[in-house]
Amino acid sequence: MKKTLIALFLSLLGLATSAYAQDELTISKLALDPDTKAEFQIMAVNQHLPKWVIQGGTNSQVQKVSIAGNQYLVLTSCKPHECGSQRIAVLFSTATKKLAGAFSSVDETTGNEKLQWLNIPDDLSIDGKTVLFAALTGCLDNHPDSFNF
Repeated sequence: MKKTLIALFLSLLGLATSAYAQDELTISKLALDPDTKAEFQIMAVNQHLPKWVIQGGTNSQVQKVSIAGNQYLVLTSCKPHECGSQRIAVLFSTATKKLAGAFSSVDETTGNEKLQWLNIPDDLSIDGKTVLFAALTGCLDNHPDSFNF
């Protein structure tokens, strides 16, 4: 009986861990998932993003924001072991599957940061860019309720 209870507990623990891992949404999963791959390609077309974006970077916790009454998930990732040099933030609408983003790269010699805006539609022009920049700089993590517009 004791062995059966232990086996049941370990099985349930494995299911819970598996469900959690499947629920983790990342930018690389958006790039590869059949439901969002086409939208990711639209966002990234002609942008020459580094391979780590699709292969998987160092991910941060997903945040939720509201812009003009629409709900978005904000995902951030950075180049593994070099987060200060390259970062990406993406707004993902779960309702429409549309993606918009910002990619940041820092020139090592000058320290200048270059931002690439990725597929920013008119309805996200100001507030969307504000949220994406806040995600890149860490402001969204520090003040998550301050970025609902």
